Amino acid sequence: MHTPGSTTERTRRRSFLEGALVTFLLGLPGVVAVGASLLDELRAVPQFTDTPTPSLFLVGIAQPLVLLALACLVGTALAPRVKLHSHVLYRLVGRTQPPVLFAEELPAAVGVGVALAVTVLALDGALAAVAPDLPSLGVAGGVHSTVFSVIATVPTRLLYGGITEELLVRYGFMTLVAWLVWKPVGGDRPSSGVVWTAVVVSALAFGVGHLPVLSTSPSFTPALGALAVSLNALVGVGLGWLYWRGSLESAMVGHVTFHVVVVLVSFGTVL
Repeated sequence: MHTPGSTTERTRRRSFLEGALVTFLLGLPGVVAVGASLLDELRAVPQFTDTPTPSLFLVGIAQPLVLLALACLVGTALAPRVKLHSHVLYRLVGRTQPPVLFAEELPAAVGVGVALAVTVLALDGALAAVAPDLPSLGVAGGVHSTVFSVIATVPTRLLYGGITEELLVRYGFMTLVAWLVWKPVGGDRPSSGVVWTAVVVSALAFGVGHLPVLSTSPSFTPALGALAVSLNALVGVGLGWLYWRGSLESAMVGHVTFHVVVVLVSFGTVL
């Protein structure tokens, strides 16, 4: 005979697993895009010279796939506890009801995305103008960029950057930091100070997370690394704010908008 308590527990467990699966599937196309973009780079590695393409693809997606799974499990478990929201989770599995409709969040999400892109492009360009001896990040494409090279980055920018990174950094990591900071303090919900701490810490992690790829560039210097961390952290603060004040989807829209603006500007520099 089943008790009401055991039935409720099974319902919660099923809701959690469904939520983790839904968010994982949402981030999966971005992982696939990354795997495809890494094929040529992996073929250049001596130990992978004779490796079949499907095996190379699996090598490229192994790490982001594991990180995505962990982030989705953590976010689905902890986001409701720290009062962070997702429209997808609420619609499909009844978790983390956002305070407003998604349509009401869109203007702010798009506006923040545009503002972040314009700010980053302006700062990168201004630094290149006043300190020409310092290498530029080339946010809008470098001197060797072509229309085709810009187009080739679009799937990774929009799918991985705009969606998967938000699941990894905001839904997984920022949510975890908010919970870890709030748990010892207690209370009905995290204070603004707790959430701002999570926003800033996750933004710095977002900035540092861009260093491994950037460090493989022949033009990499400590100054370039510091610039990359600073500009990406700035973007991370804006996206973290969108996640906090709106929803996970709001942060995704802001991130996608950021990349759309950068891609459009990139086309302007190479045409």
